[in-house]
Amino acid sequence: MSTTYTIRCNHCGTSFQRRYGLEVNGQGTLYCDRCGKAMGVDFSGGWFSLPQCDCGGSFDADALGCCPNCGARLSKQDVGDAPML
Repeated sequence: MSTTYTIRCNHCGTSFQRRYGLEVNGQGTLYCDRCGKAMGVDFSGGWFSLPQCDCGGSFDADALGCCPNCGARLSKQDVGDAPML
């Protein structure tokens, strides 16, 4: 089941919500571990191999994406007092 997290970017201080995990229907969002691009996925038919991102990075369930305000790529060390995965 997906969880919505409130994240605070340590680069610019913007707080925003981001949803991680899979919905009951198998829908979810993965982020590139290099550039932060988001990719909607549908795992309802089972797991499959994900394509690489155009930048050469990999779509990863642990990647946090980018800040919607400043565009900084987020890592677990960069986010503030948010519950982490």
